[in-house]
Amino acid sequence: MQEEHKKAIQRNFSSLVEGTDLDSMVMALYEKGVFSQQMIEPYRDTSITPRERKRILYREITRRGPQAFTMLLEALREMGHWDLVRDLDPNSPLQLRARRPVLPPNLSGPQDNFVSLTIEKHKLKNNNNDIIKPRPGSDAPVPPPPVNSSEPVAIPCFHVKKSTHFFEDDVSRDIQLYRTRSRKRGVLVVFSYISFLLNIEPNRDGVNVDCDKLKYLFSEIGFEVLTYQNLTLEQTRATLEQMSSVLAGYECVFLVVSSHGHERRYSSDTDIRCSDGKFISLYAIVDYFNNRKLPNFTDLPKVFIFQACRGENEDFVQGGGALAPLHHAEKPLYSNILIANSTLPGFISHRDVKAGSWYIQVLCEVFAERAHDCHVDELFTLVDKRLRLRFGRQTSSVDRWGFNNKLYLHPGLYE
Repeated sequence: MQEEHKKAIQRNFSSLVEGTDLDSMVMALYEKGVFSQQMIEPYRDTSITPRERKRILYREITRRGPQAFTMLLEALREMGHWDLVRDLDPNSPLQLRARRPVLPPNLSGPQDNFVSLTIEKHKLKNNNNDIIKPRPGSDAPVPPPPVNSSEPVAIPCFHVKKSTHFFEDDVSRDIQLYRTRSRKRGVLVVFSYISFLLNIEPNRDGVNVDCDKLKYLFSEIGFEVLTYQNLTLEQTRATLEQMSSVLAGYECVFLVVSSHGHERRYSSDTDIRCSDGKFISLYAIVDYFNNRKLPNFTDLPKVFIFQACRGENEDFVQGGGALAPLHHAEKPLYSNILIANSTLPGFISHRDVKAGSWYIQVLCEVFAERAHDCHVDELFTLVDKRLRLRFGRQTSSVDRWGFNNKLYLHPGLYE
């Protein structure tokens, strides 16, 4: 480890010991290869206090080679300890993104020049608790209600062309269709994260435009629409846990997640920022819809759309790799899942503060024009073509996990 990194850990030693959880940090560093299985065993020794074990841990990190400091920063970032990341690394991107609140000048005392993130998090948690009460007999948080989707939405400047007939299975080619003919055609669930605790990331101006376009598009197709805005990590998880009750009776589900995204090093996964600054990964979101957690919805087509950066690179040339499920089982754990990303792993996703994100702009246009005669797989191909023709600097990606049938949305047509 470089001498300057050792000194950074030494300067912030007390903050690291007092502000982090031992078990979480040990497991994170083990997963990142900083420690071997044998090396983490001493940290399970309950004859030593957790505080002393943390002191040993952070002393040991300074001896773990040139990549240990980078892995430590990454672990802290994933756990939401962005204050520690900023203190340890003056060159962190968080230094540029974070804007600390300006306090009134009439406060006194040396501590008044600082803002405690622990206190602010506690305030946010208490405020949330005033609104969200646990169900009787349950410690699990109750998800917040969705933003009222019946509120008037400014009609975007596109027309959704309606279907005139239903598409049928092509028996000769052994190609089947997902059934989409009833009044409960589908449900669109939108998670949008616009503002963030203590301005740890810049506000995402233009996201409301995306949401309005999506509401209008899917309402015209015949979907129910649920939108959730600026949820904390805990609220996001609680809402995802309740998806079985949301999906009941519907023929398909589209789930849109829009936020700041951060590339995971050596992985095609992406970290999605929640409003409290904590992360939930792309794979973790998809995992709430696997066949073990939602056994009654195994055959339900599930389409995920992620509007988020996946790195810092500009897309001047094509690149990136395909996503792949991380779990293996005798019976398929994942099926009937399609994942659409606005950009490739490692690349940024562009957004206009007035017109909304490039990807959602094009997606809404293509779905409005062609959902009546194209299945969803074809629609996403057309989205990528138009995205590159119009803007030229962003390539989207689509991955299929057992998504083997054709999904026609049949806008405006019912049996």
